[in-house]
Amino acid sequence: MALETGTYIDSLNAANPTATDAIAQADDHLRLIKSTIKATFPSVTGAVTTTQAELNILDGATLSTAEINLLDGVTATTAEINYLDGVTSNIQTQFNAITTDLVSDTSPQLGGQLDTNGNSIAFGNWTIEVDGSNNLLFKYSGDTKIRMTAAGALDVEDDITAFSGI
Repeated sequence: MALETGTYIDSLNAANPTATDAIAQADDHLRLIKSTIKATFPSVTGAVTTTQAELNILDGATLSTAEINLLDGVTATTAEINYLDGVTSNIQTQFNAITTDLVSDTSPQLGGQLDTNGNSIAFGNWTIEVDGSNNLLFKYSGDTKIRMTAAGALDVEDDITAFSGI
């Protein structure tokens, strides 16, 4: 009699039943196989369609359910996700640093064309902006002091054209 006992699949002996086991023990072997399969997979209530290769990807993974579900709903492409492969940064901290750098930069340098997206550039109480007619306006505390027209004319408040003291 070679009927083993066990709870999970790994406790089954592949050499059993032996050739000398009585046919009357076949039902005992079948019940043992069924009970170990059910104990090993207690939550499987339907068809399992994953492949061996898919299961092997998870071999050794120590993920929590929250970590596995992290990408649920993400609409990024594989290429977009691969951009992040190997990135070891805190993006929020880096974006905050960029904002701080721009605000705190005492000697900003611009290259190429500056697009203010309809906003003004501020220097203390002075601002530079473009009006609806593509005129460049130099304002102090909100009042236009100098206007350079799109045609190239220069208008100065109170017609002051010269100054000294520089």
